[in-house]
Formats: sequence, C-alpha cells, structure tokens
Amino acid sequence: MKVYHILFIIICFSIVSCRTVKQVTVKKDVPVITENKLFKNIENHKLNYNTLFAKRIDVSLTNDKGSNNFKASLKIQRDSFIQISVTAPLGIEVARILFTNDTIKFADIYHKKYFLSDYTYFADKYEAHITYTFLQNLLTNTFFNPDVYDTASKKYKLDRVDEGYELSTVEERTLSRKIKKLYKKKRKNKDFILILQKILIDSQEFRPLSISVEDVEENTGVCVDYKNFKNVSGRIFPEIIVFGLFSDYAKTNLELKFQKLEFDVPVESNLKILPKYKRINNL
Repeated sequence: MKVYHILFIIICFSIVSCRTVKQVTVKKDVPVITENKLFKNIENHKLNYNTLFAKRIDVSLTNDKGSNNFKASLKIQRDSFIQISVTAPLGIEVARILFTNDTIKFADIYHKKYFLSDYTYFADKYEAHITYTFLQNLLTNTFFNPDVYDTASKKYKLDRVDEGYELSTVEERTLSRKIKKLYKKKRKNKDFILILQKILIDSQEFRPLSISVEDVEENTGVCVDYKNFKNVSGRIFPEIIVFGLFSDYAKTNLELKFQKLEFDVPVESNLKILPKYKRINNL
C-alpha cells in the first residue's frame, strides 16, 4: 500500500540523512537576532489548536519509476491520536493507520490484513526512535529537534539566510550493524558518519520552512519542506508538505497538498479491526 511509503520516509528521517541546502546570501531585511530570542519567538508562534481535520489531501508519490496520485484524509486530536486514511483513485478506502501515544494500528482494508504494535517496533527493526510527539510535530509544522536519538538540548549555529534563520549542527554518530545493513554503506568498514542537521525558520512567522538531516560524506538523505503558507481560520499553516528521500541510485518525493483543512472541529478515531482480518508482523 502507498501508506507504506509515508512510513518509510518518516523512518528514514529518524535514522539518518538530506542533500546540503544551497547556501544563499544574507537578506538585508532579515533582522539580526540572538538564538535565545529566536527560540522564544518560535515558541510564541507555535500552532495553537486542539484538533486538525484535513478532509481531503491530494497525495503525489514520485520516484525514478514514475508517479502515483491518490487521496488521503488526516485527523489529529492533539496529544491523543493521529489517523490517516488512504483512498484509491476510484474513491474506495484501501488503508487506515492510527497512531496513539503508545500504539500503532494499521488496517489494510483491501487485503483484509492488520498490524498492531507499539513504537518499539521501529526501534527493534530500524533503530529509529520514533515517538507520537515526533510524528505530531512533523505533520503540524511544529519546530522540533530532528535528532530523535538525543533528547538533550542541542547547541546550534545560527545564520541569517535569504529565507530567514538557519539553525545547523554537525555531530558524529556511530553506525550500528542494522543501519549499516539497511543503508549498505559504500565503505563497509566505516563505523562513524558525520550528520549535518539544518532547520530553516521563517523570519516573520517563526515557523519551520524546511528540516533536513544529511550524511556529510555520502549523497543520500531525507528532508521535509513546508510550502504555500495560508491563513486558515486565523492560523498560519502550509498548504503543501513535501517529504524527500534520495540516494545515488534513487530519489523519492511524497507531496501532501491540503485541500480542505479545519481546526478545532470534533474528530474521532474510528479504526476497527474486523475478526476476518489476518494479523501481519511487519509493515
């Protein structure tokens, strides 16, 4: 199912790497600011909502083999649940996934299968420490530290660039056996990689414009871009979210375009696992 691609890109984002963001000249009307002041502005401009309901999302999946388009919907009850429903071109729902604070439920409606686990599944299979909060922040254009391995406060380098403020940091990370196998590193005996993280912040709304994590030495990575910000019921939110994944051999983009978006309307999680569904152990 196409929803697997959403999960795969999120998993890759949690594990390692995005292509270096092109350096741009400082724009004169981007004010000088201290790091502490920037973080205060980011906190004061966070999306204020209780629920988010995207009744229709146009999804485009593009890779070297071509492209696929389908529909989806998204429900978020803040700090409670995230539900994604995927619909085939003919309007038939084919899959539904539900994230709560401690569980992941996935129903493959078309094939009558289901998956049930907690977040240790990603840690055990991919060594990706994904949490509910991480997913919620990613989907709601909320600032977060992309290195979910390290919850400690991080020291960033702050630069003014053409689009706003760029926060960056470089650190060395040990490669585990699982990650080596997953990425099939060209240098098989390499035990460490240098990870460059970048977060671009808008200079007026103080919302993330892009978040990337890149392997400094190899051309492989993932990133997320937030585009076409609009005022929706007094709230600033991106109309488009693009997840990107690339390597020397392939490139994949997953674009979510929100067509019908509402805040603070009643939402309910309604994923049901029917008795005839067969349980699967892997996504």
